[in-house]
Amino acid sequence: MKRKFLGYLSFCLICLLLITSCSKREKLYTVGIIQIAQSSQLDQAREGVILAFKDSSFVNGKNIKIKYQNAQDEISNINLILQQFVQDEVDLIITIGSPCLVSACNFVKDIPVVSTASFHPTQLGIKEIPSNVTGTYDPFDMDDFIQFIKETLPDVKRIGVPWNPSESNSRFSVEHLRKSAKKYRIELVEVSVNNSSEVYSDIQFLATKGIDAIVVSTDNTVNTAFDSVVKVAEDNKIPIFVTEPDDVSQGACAGFGIDLYDCGYKSGILAVRIMKGEKVENIPFQLLKHKRLYLNLSEAEVQGIKFSEDIIKKADKIIK
Repeated sequence: MKRKFLGYLSFCLICLLLITSCSKREKLYTVGIIQIAQSSQLDQAREGVILAFKDSSFVNGKNIKIKYQNAQDEISNINLILQQFVQDEVDLIITIGSPCLVSACNFVKDIPVVSTASFHPTQLGIKEIPSNVTGTYDPFDMDDFIQFIKETLPDVKRIGVPWNPSESNSRFSVEHLRKSAKKYRIELVEVSVNNSSEVYSDIQFLATKGIDAIVVSTDNTVNTAFDSVVKVAEDNKIPIFVTEPDDVSQGACAGFGIDLYDCGYKSGILAVRIMKGEKVENIPFQLLKHKRLYLNLSEAEVQGIKFSEDIIKKADKIIK
């Protein structure tokens, strides 16, 4: 009888230890990441998010499970991906790119959403921000960007801008470029780009319009075919200026704006706060302030310009 009792007691102790062990086990968070298009810039933002997770001890396969989906620059794919995330009951959604944020604001109601590589929802036409949505955003003040171009090219008169009217982020950026260019008496020569296959011919068209520079600004369609922009710019000795500094590694001569890797990292930290229990409605959108200047000296030479020593001294990063 005593032996049976001891056996039963041992069994109970084992069960208690198992229950205690399970209760102490960390919650496995499922994070859905949706990216509007395949591009090196947006990849940088995603890498920044994942590094923020890692630095905060959230490791994919250990205490979080990351589901990554790319919309392949098709707006129609975004809602399909978000719908799948909702059906899968993910714990949190990261949106990379303004179109993904807009769709999440309209479609996702009960899952926390953190945006990165995007403008503020109100900048994108969303009048009432859902309580389950937060993130980081670029204020996109283009005055200092245009000033930089004028400092580099004092005689600049006409700037060519390719952009996709179907992208909310691109519409917003072009509106701001127009205002700043008008303030500094610079003419914007615009061309509409409907898909990435049109980029090469559209940039060739711009090159015939007597432009002094090409500006590429937060347009996912143009960025997916950025090599076509570079080819035409090199052939015609037209410098490329970009609002996303990382594009200098892809062939722009200069980039001045918010670094998307930093942007992703800061958004990742916001997501970590939510995963640790903070309510998303208590986390306001975070304004990104620090802009960076990146220069590509070899591309500048091919594209027909040379930076002054004063500009070079200001650069945060130089590719020779």
